[in-house]
Amino acid sequence: MKGRLTRNRKIMNLNSYLKRIKISQPEKPNLSFLSKLQEQHLLSVPFENLDIHQGEKIVLEENRIYEKIVVTERGGFCYELNGLFCWLLRSLDFSVSMVSSQVHRLAEDRFTPEFDHMVLLVNLEKAYLVDVGFGDTFRKPIALPDGIVEDISGTYRVQPFGSAPNTHILQKQENNSWQHVYSFTDHPRVISDFEEMCSFHQTSAESHFTQEIICTMAIKNGRISLSDDFLTITDGSSKRKTKVDSNKDFKHKLRGHFGIQL
Repeated sequence: MKGRLTRNRKIMNLNSYLKRIKISQPEKPNLSFLSKLQEQHLLSVPFENLDIHQGEKIVLEENRIYEKIVVTERGGFCYELNGLFCWLLRSLDFSVSMVSSQVHRLAEDRFTPEFDHMVLLVNLEKAYLVDVGFGDTFRKPIALPDGIVEDISGTYRVQPFGSAPNTHILQKQENNSWQHVYSFTDHPRVISDFEEMCSFHQTSAESHFTQEIICTMAIKNGRISLSDDFLTITDGSSKRKTKVDSNKDFKHKLRGHFGIQL
């Protein structure tokens, strides 16, 4: 596998991307390697919306996202993280579809509009749901149509959903019941299909991304999250919450825990 790959005038340094997620070299496109890629991505690249609060426009163009996440070692939100991960997987000879997802809002018991979230379907001996852009979420691919996985973040399953064909629901087990996370279909999309909702999440007061800052990343036994107000570190059964005293303190914690310097 060559270190550089040209695809529709886009260039990715494959070795640099793999190094970013702490993987030494490419392997065969199978479930074992896919599982490693997903977990290492979640452990290495934060989910964050810092650009929105810095007044920097997020543009859904792979080279720009690559520069941000791989070269400058930042993170991003779903369209950036899953969009770029899709490109990586295709560069590694995986068969991948980029699909639209609608997130379930528990408080209102409703689903958000189409294209509110992006997820990936990877076709191996069967289809697998993959997601590196939802914050605290499953860390292993989930088989369709009715797979289940359990890891440090919880127990998740995929089920057929509703009367529409090829529609599925991701659910998480909470207190002995299954709570909806998001629905999705298997209809392939392209990254430009998500531009309208990407713009909405950067500009609308109705989007939770404009209302608060978040930077969060998985660690082996838990998660580390930074908001405007608190740094929270969960490691196994231990949970520590530290107040953010000032903007200077926020930037200090951001640099110290995530390696991001604004």
